[in-house]
Amino acid sequence: MKHVLVTPTLLIETANTSKNAVYCNVVNASSSPRTGTLEIVGLDGGIISTAGYNNVAPGVGTGIQVQKFQSTAPVTTLYGRITVDDKPDSIRANLVLADAKGNALVSLDAR
Repeated sequence: MKHVLVTPTLLIETANTSKNAVYCNVVNASSSPRTGTLEIVGLDGGIISTAGYNNVAPGVGTGIQVQKFQSTAPVTTLYGRITVDDKPDSIRANLVLADAKGNALVSLDAR
C-alpha cells in the first residue's frame, strides 16, 4: 500500500536563486528495500521537481534538489511530498533549505 508524507510549507527567496537550494531527501529506515517518489511542490499544487526512488536499500538515502526556480516572484512557498510503498515509518524524509555553500538553513521533517 502506498503512503504519502508531506512537509510543512517553506517560504524561500526566489528573486536571487543563486543564494539558496532546496532539497527533498529520503532515508530507508526499514529492513527491506523501499520504492516511492520525491516531489518539491509549489503551494499552488504545481510540481517544481520530481523523481522516483527504486529499491533503496536499508540505511541508504537519496534526494532531489532545485536551485533555479522558474518563478519571477520575489518569494515562493513550497513543500515536500514523499510517497513510500510501505508504512510511513519505514522511511525518514525531509525538505532542506541550504545556502550557496551547502549549509542547511532549515530542515522540515515529513509526516
